[in-house]
Amino acid sequence: MMTQRTTQTNAMHVSLQASDLKTSSEFYAALLGARPAKERPGYAKFELADPPLVLSLMQSSEVRPGGSLSHLGIRLPSGSELEAMRERVRLAGLKIRLEEEGVDCCFARQDKFWVQDPDGNAWEFYVFLGDVESAPRDAQAGSCCAAELACSEELC
Repeated sequence: MMTQRTTQTNAMHVSLQASDLKTSSEFYAALLGARPAKERPGYAKFELADPPLVLSLMQSSEVRPGGSLSHLGIRLPSGSELEAMRERVRLAGLKIRLEEEGVDCCFARQDKFWVQDPDGNAWEFYVFLGDVESAPRDAQAGSCCAAELACSEELC
């Protein structure tokens, strides 16, 4: 469960451009289980305590689908928390784009699922299961992590 931010602590800050601020704000409210902490014309900001995240959305007419960002992710501490997040996302009516269990990717074994925001930014929710020494999937072909999500026709 993600919780609203109530104190000043260290937090990751991500700022994303949104082609439709209202649609993106609604998506992130459903995804994060929290309403924006601040809303202004052309701007919305979410502040979460768990995980410590400040997410800003800024209206822009220059959004490229998927942008140059590979993906964003939130590592959860346990499989039960991953499952609770997956269930909350489903109940919120958001589409889970891909689910993977025990996958070796980016030199790590993970259980995970993926969603995409209205502008095509990929979000990975995962549990780290352990390091692996072998090359991630087909790293030379760029098929690790979100690249597989972006390239799968049945998902896009």
